[in-house]
Amino acid sequence: MTDRSRTGAQPSNFRPDVEGLRAVAVLLVLAYHAGIPLVSGGFVGVDVFFVISGFLITGLILREVESTGRLRLGRFYARRIRRLLPATAVVLAATAALTMLLLPPLRWPAVAGDIAAAATYVVNWRLAADSVDYLAAGEPPSPVQHFWSLAVEEQFYVLWPVLILALVWWHRRRRGTPSLRRTLLAGLAVVAVPSLAWSVHLTAASPGAAYLVSTTRAWELAAGAALAIGARRLERLPRRLAGALAGGGLAAIGWAALTYDAATPFPGVAALVPVLGTAAVIAAGVTWASGTVPTRLLGATPMRVFAGGLSSTVPTRLLGSAPMR
Repeated sequence: MTDRSRTGAQPSNFRPDVEGLRAVAVLLVLAYHAGIPLVSGGFVGVDVFFVISGFLITGLILREVESTGRLRLGRFYARRIRRLLPATAVVLAATAALTMLLLPPLRWPAVAGDIAAAATYVVNWRLAADSVDYLAAGEPPSPVQHFWSLAVEEQFYVLWPVLILALVWWHRRRRGTPSLRRTLLAGLAVVAVPSLAWSVHLTAASPGAAYLVSTTRAWELAAGAALAIGARRLERLPRRLAGALAGGGLAAIGWAALTYDAATPFPGVAALVPVLGTAAVIAAGVTWASGTVPTRLLGATPMRVFAGGLSSTVPTRLLGSAPMR
């Protein structure tokens, strides 16, 4: 008899526990921006999103490459555009209108530049160049400052499929090389290790820029991508170990959200806590998506309904933009 609590026994690639984890991330970010003192480190919800996005997008790409032998880049990018363009256009058009209504004309050129950068998904680099400190209190934020994390994700989505195609091409032309997934993991390490090292360095040297630029965040998306690539090995996890991983991962995310604050050097080494915590939760659910207490709680109907309701709103659709299927 097949254990229906195992992801592999289900016909769909949908992960209810990951959907619930995304809801947790949204709540953390909303609580942080609402100024709730208890959740002074709620900004780590963005790091949770990065890991989830890397996992989901890489899973989609791998399934296409392994089932068809190729990846249609045009189709992949078209799906991304169809998913994001309507919500992005609504938010940016509303921002432009409200800027002209509520802000003095002297601020219009700067905001127009921010809107253009947001529309082309490079606003994180513009904010970093303007020495914006995202975690600093008392500074008037750009009206589109929240687009920075989406910009990081979209830059990853543009470059990562191209890197995968290059690695697939290289793998097929070399006999005696390890499996494709091992080749992909090696290529991923070439991106992730320098990114983490740069994140640690830049966080110490220029924390405002380190928080925003893509080069200090690539390793977080790569962590999720590595989980998708190594998912087959994770299918062998015993239930008890999976439960411990999921519980420990949630505890790590919660600890970071409750103890970090604007004074925490971030991302750098501190980002390892929410990133590894998120990775542990996702890894635990590869086989035991509903077979442990933590993953059952995350995948419970109220969490999924809440996550679905959040994802139907424009701002949170932009915040967590990776498709679940």
